[in-house]
Amino acid sequence: MVEAPRDELDPTLRRARYGKRDDGDRFLGFWLTILVHARQDRLTPSLTQVRRALDGFYAGREVRAAVAAVGLPAVQDQLRDAAAVYFQTCLTDPQYSSVVWGMNRLQPDQLRAKAAKDAATALAALVECRAGSPAEELPPLFVDGFLEVFGEPGRDALRPALAKRSSLAGLGLV
Repeated sequence: MVEAPRDELDPTLRRARYGKRDDGDRFLGFWLTILVHARQDRLTPSLTQVRRALDGFYAGREVRAAVAAVGLPAVQDQLRDAAAVYFQTCLTDPQYSSVVWGMNRLQPDQLRAKAAKDAATALAALVECRAGSPAEELPPLFVDGFLEVFGEPGRDALRPALAKRSSLAGLGLV
């Protein structure tokens, strides 16, 4: 991850990402929200929650102020970094990287396949909810974060996971 130290971020961008009290990564929370809603989508086929999360994120006062102060590309860089932070936690979180109540650790290729499947689920939800600009730029950012952590073996795991989703077939994300 190429995350700039918090102290080096523009204050407006820092407030958008970490909050007024610097008490949590809001951009990481955004990705987690998308992932949770995307997984829920398998149970209840409604993309309304994903769309609401996207609209709410970009309509948020801090995010709007950051876009105005430093521009959308700088905010997108932080979103890409937050995606990489999420996928890095997939490698280190014992609950994510194991099965049978944490007793059996997944092999690296199994872990990549699991993360790729989750990424494909989230990407499909992002595309299928038909959010407009600037949310339409999120899928490549999410893929970049995934590839930053998992590298070329991750690309090989992500390709078949994306191929299973018709909404992602022609996007050329990997």
